[in-house]
Amino acid sequence: MIDKFEKVLKSVARSKRTITYSQLLKEVNLISDRKVPLKGKVAVFILSKNLQDVCRRSVKAGKPMLGAVAVSRKGYPSEGFFRLAQEIYGIQLKTDEDRKIFWQNELKKVFEEFGD
Repeated sequence: MIDKFEKVLKSVARSKRTITYSQLLKEVNLISDRKVPLKGKVAVFILSKNLQDVCRRSVKAGKPMLGAVAVSRKGYPSEGFFRLAQEIYGIQLKTDEDRKIFWQNELKKVFEEFGD
């Protein structure tokens, strides 16, 4: 399933845009034989697990966190994204401003890395 999430996220990054979590699940369902629920705890679990795995994989390959293109309806990543960033990079993101600056920088790197 991680490959399906990664494929959609790379497509979004190539077009230099973001995608909401709900739209990401819908897009994954369009290209996957195994359908994921669009709402509820199982959907949140599957989404979180796959986004974390994609981010870990991209950073391990020397690239930025590809999951930076996935956002909530508010247009901003969830707390899980920032917790993972702190873990992966060994940084502290203590304030909303810290998180915003980190995300904007990571998103820029993703667009540079994966964009057309």
